[in-house]
Amino acid sequence: MIRFGLLWRTVRHLTFRQIVFQLWHRLRRRPKLALPRRIPQGHFLNVPPTDKPVSWQNGVFTFLNLSVQFTDKIDWNYSHYGKLWTYNLNYFDFLNQPGMEIEVGLSLIHAFIGQTDLVRDGLESYPTSLRIMNWIQFLSRHQIQDERINQHLFAQVMLLRQRFEYHLAGNHLLENGFALLIGSFYFRHKPWFDKASGRIRQELVSQILDDGGHDERSPMYHQLLLDRLLDSLLMIQDQPWHRDANFELFLTEKATQMLGWLNEITFRNGDVPMVNDAAVGISLTTAQLQQKAQVLWPKQAENSVPLTVSGYRMFRQERYELFIDVGLVGPDHQPGHAHADTFSFVLYVDNYPLVVDNSTSTYLQDAQRAWERSTAAHNTVTVHNHNSSEVWAAFRVGNRARVTILTDTETKLSARHDGYRQLSIVHERTWFMESTRLFIMDRLLQANNKTEATESGIARFYFHLTVPVQLVDDCVRAGSVKMSFHSETKPTFRVISCAMADGFNRLQPGQCLEVTFITSLETTLLLSG
Repeated sequence: MIRFGLLWRTVRHLTFRQIVFQLWHRLRRRPKLALPRRIPQGHFLNVPPTDKPVSWQNGVFTFLNLSVQFTDKIDWNYSHYGKLWTYNLNYFDFLNQPGMEIEVGLSLIHAFIGQTDLVRDGLESYPTSLRIMNWIQFLSRHQIQDERINQHLFAQVMLLRQRFEYHLAGNHLLENGFALLIGSFYFRHKPWFDKASGRIRQELVSQILDDGGHDERSPMYHQLLLDRLLDSLLMIQDQPWHRDANFELFLTEKATQMLGWLNEITFRNGDVPMVNDAAVGISLTTAQLQQKAQVLWPKQAENSVPLTVSGYRMFRQERYELFIDVGLVGPDHQPGHAHADTFSFVLYVDNYPLVVDNSTSTYLQDAQRAWERSTAAHNTVTVHNHNSSEVWAAFRVGNRARVTILTDTETKLSARHDGYRQLSIVHERTWFMESTRLFIMDRLLQANNKTEATESGIARFYFHLTVPVQLVDDCVRAGSVKMSFHSETKPTFRVISCAMADGFNRLQPGQCLEVTFITSLETTLLLSG
């Protein structure tokens, strides 16, 4: 019964289209390529620089910080490291890494073509989408006309055309649209362009929020999608055959919005907050994306926009920058990359990270994934070890915390969330920002009348790996910051060791400060001179 309730609390947020296509996705046969009889002609496009991460060297494939060297044929179904690793192998990003030799790239493409009948996960729509775009970039960059490759590439685009991932929606559906768009330009296929442009218009209107943020609330996926959008704009430049000038203007507008949001949430040293599903080394940096944008529109690459509906806020003082999450965990119909991190924050002092998000080391459905998505893994408050949003499996969320903003000014932010409503508790958190001091006030309230609740909570603070942490009398010294705590009943605190994500499949020893309190807690962070 509990499992059924959890399932209901999850699926009731799906759209009708998702439910229909979830059923269809499970009933239809696995994807299979059908090669066209006529050999299609490819048309070379403008391409971006070779900026993909180096993932192939001397026969060794390295994805997600895990390496494999195949002794004979490449096993495109290699699954020992999980499906995400298999996906990466089939993306073919390595074709567009710096220094990739033409002969090596062609041999890798032909190795895939020769084993296509055996490929399973690699023919799913998401890896097919990325592979289509990578092949076209590689062929265009080196001006390669290869009939066998074009025939196979055309078949992949035809397959994708029939298998858009409506059952998942989100960033998957956008990647499907961009791949079909680039395929339509490469093969000059107007029906493909019509479907791709229509789908991209609808998804960008739906997925890009009014402040420019992507609605899945992951800065990493935001960077990936902005990168794809900028590449697409570059590749379709000077391609008037489609006769839809407004479409390029629409893409430019959305790219400008997305870059403005990204500029606003980027710290002065170039880092972005690793919140929700995010990991270092997966996407281009903000500086790299700005460089791409400058090629398209030099005067707009460093614009920024006020943060509103995405639920994030960035406060900047001379010596510190404070990034706060006071929004939804993600879109109701697709919160797969969400964590139960409501009211968590990230703090940089003197351009260095001090309090950080734990980020992500795995997408496997295991204990590590469950912990990394939990409230206890973030810089916020837990009550009775409950999660503020009901994260489960690898990408599922049942009940979600809802936030009410109380005050939102340049020096004060206050909000409440109802993620502990099953305990009849509301968590209220307020931040007060001064030039060299930050106050955080946490209050646990009765859900029915918002009066103070005599309940115990634990506030956690995760420190960057390089920050020394010491207990000094009744205070905590974390780097150049002194932390003190006050409550009507004396709070207790301790520093514990923990394993913190430092990229996919990479954990480093870290330190977490746990402060246990009853009813309310005032935390003061004072910057030393």
